[in-house]
Amino acid sequence: GYRQYGGALIPACRLGVQVHLREALSSANSRTHFPEMSHFIWVRSEVFDHGVFNTSIRWSVQKVFSFLGTLRNAAASKTLTKAQWIDISTRKCKPTLVEAEAMAYWAVFSVLQQSIIGNPGDALDVRVIGIMLVCQMFSQNRMKADSKAEVWNERAVGATSPRHSPRGSPKGSMVHTQLGRGTDFTSSLVSFAKQHMGYWIQIITMSLLAEPAEVTVEEFDLLGVVLCAGTSKSQPVWRLSEAISELHSKRTMPSLELRKAAQKLIIWNDDAYTTETAQPIQEPSAKTLNISNMNRQTWFHRPHNAEIDYLNIVDCKDCTIYVTARIRFCLISGCEGTTVILGGVSTLCTAHNCEKVSIHVAAHGYKMENCIDTTTYLYCHIQPIITGDSRGVKLAPYNVLHSRIATVLQGAHVSPDQAYVDVWAHPICCTAGLPDETLNSRSINQDDSQNTSYHFVHPDKFFPVVVPESTPVDGSPTLLLPELYDRAMKARQEEVKEIHRKLCSIKDDAARRKAQESVQGLFRDWLNSTGKARQLADLAKLSAQSQQRS
Repeated sequence: GYRQYGGALIPACRLGVQVHLREALSSANSRTHFPEMSHFIWVRSEVFDHGVFNTSIRWSVQKVFSFLGTLRNAAASKTLTKAQWIDISTRKCKPTLVEAEAMAYWAVFSVLQQSIIGNPGDALDVRVIGIMLVCQMFSQNRMKADSKAEVWNERAVGATSPRHSPRGSPKGSMVHTQLGRGTDFTSSLVSFAKQHMGYWIQIITMSLLAEPAEVTVEEFDLLGVVLCAGTSKSQPVWRLSEAISELHSKRTMPSLELRKAAQKLIIWNDDAYTTETAQPIQEPSAKTLNISNMNRQTWFHRPHNAEIDYLNIVDCKDCTIYVTARIRFCLISGCEGTTVILGGVSTLCTAHNCEKVSIHVAAHGYKMENCIDTTTYLYCHIQPIITGDSRGVKLAPYNVLHSRIATVLQGAHVSPDQAYVDVWAHPICCTAGLPDETLNSRSINQDDSQNTSYHFVHPDKFFPVVVPESTPVDGSPTLLLPELYDRAMKARQEEVKEIHRKLCSIKDDAARRKAQESVQGLFRDWLNSTGKARQLADLAKLSAQSQQRS
């Protein structure tokens, strides 16, 4: 026979089976939580690319928890100002930071917090600091079974030099797995996040002695500074807690169940953080642009109005790279003998493990780690950071000329402003084994011959860099320079004008031709000796290929 069920007539035999199945599923669901698999959680790679430091402290879980405990006891609230952070972290916390380290951590952590979760950078939650300090333990070379219950930061200095670190040698990236990209890095980072989820949960609940019983939705959302959730890899949701349906609906969840549910959902987002290397002629469509493993080549990124979230320039040797688009994060890692000419970076630009590299960038924040004989022409809003085993560093003001550079910098929120004209000249120095030169507040006019970490490019040797353009817009681009460099630039311009006047004053045609031939010969010699001839040939080839495509 038939029975009525839910407004329909259903055979009695089928009805019995359906009812029993419904009851069985209901009973099982009441005992076991199944994570919402329609969501994903992925690691924010930019936090590890730009927020991990090579300093004197070898962070471990025990040290992070000890530091947070003393920080919490000394602070009046969970939120700290910069002055409070520097005072407590350098005097009352264990382990104790030196002032340069405290300033460097604050600068980067506050920028990441503001960029990722939108909180103002003038205050930091103690728990966010703890989350970031756990990240300091990340090293892809140590993602293996942890038999000692501690993972330490191999980027930190060893007994003699940070070159003991796997990411600490400026030339190391030339011979081992790519730094910052590739399957080794991505799998290591996912494993690190899963292994340390329990520690992060203890930090967000401030249960530093044992795993908490419950976690609230507000506490779990704090992990949004290092993790992101989405219904797909290209559709992030506003709050991290939305990935865990039970937590999102009930507002609290047992800690053990939450940890297991989150660990199951953690993946690598290869849509947002692609590991594929871009081609010089193709315009990238992904959020990430990877320029890697180039040797004696020229890269020219054409669309100046493009927006790139993550630019990674990795393992390039003797190259010239132009990217004048708007960039959110830029990582320059493992490069040697390369010139990198950039437009505006709205958040952070980090140079890591580089040697004999020239970087030209206008960025909100700039960090240099383990760099040797590297020169940066810089405009920035916050003090640049020099850390790790960095030596032979030179600094100078931003010097890129391009007819559309003003628009690019405005789009990246780093338009030249007189208030920041010399911020580049006052770096935060926490270099390994060298004295702290941060607090000297040296003037550009002062002699820097006694300085060990960095020097200034002499104004007489300061020259602009002009980005090649086929169709420049009207108007002459200008540079915002400190007075000393501005005077030197104007003096050189007058010298060039004087040479022009002398050439024009030559009346004899033969003498004029001889003078022109002499100038052209010297120019050809300069092109060949500096490698500019090869660069010009590369640019001409790229231009021809681009025209064929269009």
